[in-house]
Amino acid sequence: MGCPPEYFHEVDRQLTESILRVNVNAAVWVTKGVIDGMLKRKRGAILNMGSGSAMDISSFPLLTLYASTKAFLATFSKSISLEYEGQGIDIQCQAPFFIATKMTKMKSRYLFIPSAEIFSRASVRWIGYDRVCNPYWSHSVQAFVARTLDTITVWGLECYAKWLRAQERSRR
Repeated sequence: MGCPPEYFHEVDRQLTESILRVNVNAAVWVTKGVIDGMLKRKRGAILNMGSGSAMDISSFPLLTLYASTKAFLATFSKSISLEYEGQGIDIQCQAPFFIATKMTKMKSRYLFIPSAEIFSRASVRWIGYDRVCNPYWSHSVQAFVARTLDTITVWGLECYAKWLRAQERSRR
C-alpha cells in the first residue's frame, strides 16, 4: 500500500513528506524534465502509477494521504495528456489494485493479485489506450465492482484498514 493505515492526524511529518515527495513531487519534476525532449522528438510516453484506491473508490479511510496523492496523479495525467494531445506523447495514469511486491507483502497466488512481472506486461500493452486505466484484467473487474458497490466497498475498506492497523500495532 505504501504506508500503514493510520488516522490522518497520526501520520508523522516524515512519512507525510515522503508520500508527497514520491507520489506528487517526483511525477511533476520528472515530467517537467522530460517533456521538452519529447516535444522536440514528437514522441514519447509518460506513465504515472496511480492506484485503484483513488480512481475506483470514492474514499479510503485511514489511507487518506496515500489515496489523495494517487488521485492527484490521475488528475495530473489526464490534464497534461489533454494539453499535449496530438503531439506524439502518450501520457497515462495506470491505477492498479494490489500487486505482489515487497511493499505490499502479498504473494501472487491469488487470481486478483498479479506478480510484478505479469502486471508490467499488461501495463506496457496498455500504453496509449486511455488517460487513466486499470491495465490488468482482474483489476478492471475489481474496479467495476468497487464503483458499482461504492458504499459497501468504502465500508469494507475501512474495516480492512482498521484490521491492518491493529495488526501493525500488535507487532510493536
